Amino acid sequence: MPSSHAQIQRIRRLARVWLCSCVLPIAAVTAVLMSGPGLIQAQQEGEVTVADIRIEGNQTIPESVILQKIQAQPQRPISERLIREDIRSLMSTRWFFNVKERLDETPDGLILVYTVHEKPIVQRVEFRGNNKVKVKHLKAWTGLKAGSPFDARANTEAVNRIEREYKDKGYYFVKVSLLKGGNPGDREVVFQIAEGPKVQVKDRTFEGNRFWSNGDLRKNLISKEAFLIFGGIYNPDTIPADIEALKQFYRNVGFFDVEVTGKPLFSRDRSDVNLHFVVTEGRRYKVREIRYEGNATIATNRLKTESKLNNGEYYSAYPLAKDVRRMLGYYGEKGHFFATVTPVPHFTEQPGIVDLVFEIDEDRPRYVRDINVSYEGDHPHTKQTVALDRLQIQPGDLADPFLINRGRSRLNGSQLFEPGIGFEFLPVEPGESGFSADSRTYRAQGPPSSRDSWTQEFSIATQRSAFQSANEDYEWLTRRDETAAANVGETGVQVAPGARQGRNLVPPVQDARTAIRNRTGDTEERQTKPTRPRYQREPRPISTPPADSDHNVAHPVYESDLMEFRPVTPTSFFSIEPAAFETSQNFESDEPIIRAQSPDATPERTDAILDGSPYQGQFREVQPGWLDINVNAAEGRTGRLMFGAGVNSNSGLVGSFVWDESNFDILRPPTSFSDIIEGRAWRGGGQRFRVEAAPGNQVSRYAVSWTDPYFLYTDYSLGVSGFYFNRFYPNWTEDRYGGRVSIGKQFTPEWSGSLALRLEEVEMRNPSPTEPASVTPFIGSNFLSTLRTSVTHDTRDSSMMPTEGHYLDGGYEQAFGEFTFPKVEVDARQYFTMYNRPDGTGRHVLTVAGNLGVSGNDTPTFERYFAGGFQSFRGFAYRGVTPRTGGFSTGGTFQALGTVEYRIPVTADDMINVVAFSDFGTVDDSVSLDKFRASVGFGFRVVIPAMGPVPLAFDFAFPVLKEDIDNQRIFSFYVGINR
Repeated sequence: MPSSHAQIQRIRRLARVWLCSCVLPIAAVTAVLMSGPGLIQAQQEGEVTVADIRIEGNQTIPESVILQKIQAQPQRPISERLIREDIRSLMSTRWFFNVKERLDETPDGLILVYTVHEKPIVQRVEFRGNNKVKVKHLKAWTGLKAGSPFDARANTEAVNRIEREYKDKGYYFVKVSLLKGGNPGDREVVFQIAEGPKVQVKDRTFEGNRFWSNGDLRKNLISKEAFLIFGGIYNPDTIPADIEALKQFYRNVGFFDVEVTGKPLFSRDRSDVNLHFVVTEGRRYKVREIRYEGNATIATNRLKTESKLNNGEYYSAYPLAKDVRRMLGYYGEKGHFFATVTPVPHFTEQPGIVDLVFEIDEDRPRYVRDINVSYEGDHPHTKQTVALDRLQIQPGDLADPFLINRGRSRLNGSQLFEPGIGFEFLPVEPGESGFSADSRTYRAQGPPSSRDSWTQEFSIATQRSAFQSANEDYEWLTRRDETAAANVGETGVQVAPGARQGRNLVPPVQDARTAIRNRTGDTEERQTKPTRPRYQREPRPISTPPADSDHNVAHPVYESDLMEFRPVTPTSFFSIEPAAFETSQNFESDEPIIRAQSPDATPERTDAILDGSPYQGQFREVQPGWLDINVNAAEGRTGRLMFGAGVNSNSGLVGSFVWDESNFDILRPPTSFSDIIEGRAWRGGGQRFRVEAAPGNQVSRYAVSWTDPYFLYTDYSLGVSGFYFNRFYPNWTEDRYGGRVSIGKQFTPEWSGSLALRLEEVEMRNPSPTEPASVTPFIGSNFLSTLRTSVTHDTRDSSMMPTEGHYLDGGYEQAFGEFTFPKVEVDARQYFTMYNRPDGTGRHVLTVAGNLGVSGNDTPTFERYFAGGFQSFRGFAYRGVTPRTGGFSTGGTFQALGTVEYRIPVTADDMINVVAFSDFGTVDDSVSLDKFRASVGFGFRVVIPAMGPVPLAFDFAFPVLKEDIDNQRIFSFYVGINR
């Protein structure tokens, strides 16, 4: 029984424990539920409401000032996060050593109390010895003033800050000491400043340099000399950078052993310094042998073609860079976008001799898959087509770096975006493309074969596009619907291939990496597995390409070595002999099966390799990859208001007022007043709108023009302009007003064409008393209408001061209506670089130019030819070369002018040039050279970047062949300033 009783007691205790464990939690939950939803919410959110907020511990700073620094407010919910932010805000004022918080419970509710421990206050701040810098600047540098918190460590840091600011202003020998304020018990801060002299670089001298002149070396230095009292601040930190720049300058031309040292030489009063550099040039190295390693797609003989640096020549990085660009151009034409060519000099045992090895990494050919454009900012107004139109490449094209870089230059040169447009190139390997097969082909391909084809499908939420055959036009659907917004997001839009042909694409776009993840997330379902024929016939040798082809093959190539994918028009993908693919299509054959090549015996290849390596002696096809291009741009300030002035010997003094908007959109009128205020109205289309007023004492011109460089998202441009022109000629006054409509087309980077309709009202008035009878019919108002077509070929390296290339423009103009006459004109200019320094600068340029014009006999006086003046025929006055009747200029119907000019830079920075020239030619009533004129002269060209890109020109010319009726002028010039 005792044992039974003990068991009963044990069971009762267990029951009570079990009951407590069940009932007590239920009671607790019930109590919480009965406390009301507000308490539950407060506990979940960690927020409470306080009745008041108080500050304790403040002695000098008013409570009201402290309360302004916190976010917590009485009778509003506060959280632990909000309290932490308040403490952080109070500590950031640097008024307190520390800040603590607590919650006091009172009958009125909770009270939030911030207890602060104030820092001591600065009673006075004094700067002694400062004569060159005002006190307000010193206070701004240090941040110290009476009433600010006292911090001994901050005062010590202020000493270094003052010295640093002084040295930035050129006071290199400044010394600053802290007289008071460095001890915790101080309440005054006193600085003693010994400024010393302002040190300027007066000269930069060199010793030991024989190959390079002093001027050549100076232009490579970071340190600059002072001009009078301006600039040239001495900074010792630039001397090591100067030394390294000089070494690199020498190494670039083969002086690999060069040594350079530099030191400052101060004047007696230490206000001037001469930076003196000692150069030990050493031996200049020659190139013994040039080798190429890693080239498989392009033969070595092709890479050697037109080499600028050859065996036996001195090493120079400048022709070497041209060779690298040329070789990269070969690979770029084949789509090897990520190909690299690295020249590596290998030093030999023979002194002064190096072997040059071009280490080549070809990568694989690639095609452009996606071009994604995004604009920075919350509400960009520029259409995506504005950027896409200016790119030279579209999805489906070979990824040619030359075309891509030209598109990048177009974008940067458009002045529509801030400098430094971001380009990101993302390689996509063949197995990662995520494309499924269909019947469409790539650009530049023929129709797909009956067996298989290389295809792609782009699946994009906002747009659907398809690559059609090369002979068909693209059709792009660019509708933005609700489904696209739901799948991509309200502002996430990805630009599909061919989007440059679309309309009204709205930025910004989906992030490129996200787009790639979306595209490749299910590669197993979407990727097409390469097909392989069930049987293969016995391989037959294919003829080896000739030795001078792009592939240097040493052994026969068999069809079985070619890839199982069959590209149509293979020369579009790889530069190989077409014969290699003519009989390589897969089909089932009745010939015996070669067991070593049967599907069961040979592992299935899922990749395709083609390298044509001369070391392997066979072709292995490389399946092309893809390239995604992400363009990230920030919209620039496209509206410009410019004022300027110019003076030249032809037109006298001319003022200039220009308002120019280069991101105009004629189809985006304002829909509200906010569109005008926020700059959305009439903007975002990449068009150009220009208003110009140029009043002058001899000639005045006013014009309004609108141009769309990519009209309807094509390579055609459309321009419309209206103008008023007034000119005081020696024999009459001429007024013109009218309009012009032009259409242009950029065929290639060099070739362009245009068609223009010109409608003008021309008024000749105030003729001189010697007016001949041939001019009388044109006095008064005349309506002129002409249609002109022209073709231009331009290969110049610069439009301002070209050094290489040519410019050729030919045009035919036909007048109709009130006047009927033809006009043919040809303008040609060729530029030759005759000499340049080893670094490519200091170019001597020979220019040969000619202008030929022939007009019909019925051409009115105001449309005839007149020559003379700057940029026409130097040595003669403006319109000084022309047929005359009784001293009255009547103009000619034939013009033939020529120029030969030689330009030489006289400074190391090429800013000042001298020219020697001869102008020659004639203007006559018929095609004749009987009245031939000629002049010789010299002049100067001065480039001042602050005054604009156009150089200042001053020419002196002396006629050596002339007519008695000609008006002469020895000096001609041009000076212009634009702001």
